[in-house]
Parts: sequence; structure tokens; C-alpha cells
Amino acid sequence: MERQETDRTDRAQSPPAWREALRSQALDKAMRKRAAGVPTYSVPEAAALLSISQEYLYRLIQADGFPAVRIRAAHGQGRYVVPARAVEQLLDGAATTGSCVESADFTASWRAATSVGAPRRADDHGEA
Repeated sequence: MERQETDRTDRAQSPPAWREALRSQALDKAMRKRAAGVPTYSVPEAAALLSISQEYLYRLIQADGFPAVRIRAAHGQGRYVVPARAVEQLLDGAATTGSCVESADFTASWRAATSVGAPRRADDHGEA
């Protein structure tokens, strides 16, 4: 009886096998892209490199907490791509400083350092 409860607890705490397989596949693709110098990652690939869930990365992106490019036609559905430099610089920043780097602070710095970083509003016509 004790063995059954332990097995149930282990299964409840570990992600399903299909989820691990998808994560592993995304990480493999990301590593191939990284080696080839491809400038962007899909959200699942970037999430795998950062060791976070893709759902959490989507939430960060939608809250302007992580840099991404939304690709879509007009106001229809689209997808996000993550600049490879953003992932590399975030990880390098933590490794270089030896401390915790806040993704929101990193994103704000990223935006300030780029000319296209600020999102454009519908009423913004680029006039000074």
C-alpha cells in the first residue's frame, strides 16, 4: 500500500513524459540554432534554454518583462520570436556579475539601448 502512494506522489510531482519530450526537442533545436548562429528562437526554445516553462515565458513577454518580436498580420493571431542576443545577454549578465539579474530590469535596459525597443502606439506617427 505504501508503495502505491509513493508511486502516485512521484507521478504527480514529475511532468508527463510527453511534456519532457517536447522540452527536450525544443532544447535540441535551440542548441542547433545557437551553433548555426540563427538570430532568433521560438518561445519554447528560449524557455528551454532558460530552464523555465514556455507558459511563464509567454506571460513575461506579454507583460513586457522579456524582449520578443510579435509577428502577425494586422490585428490577427501571430507568434512571438525571441532574439537570441536577449537570451545570451541575460545569461551572460548573471554569469558576469555573479548575482541575480531581473528580467524586467534587463528588458528595460534592452529597450533603452535600442532605437526600436519602445512599443509604438496607434497614435504615434513618429513625429518629434
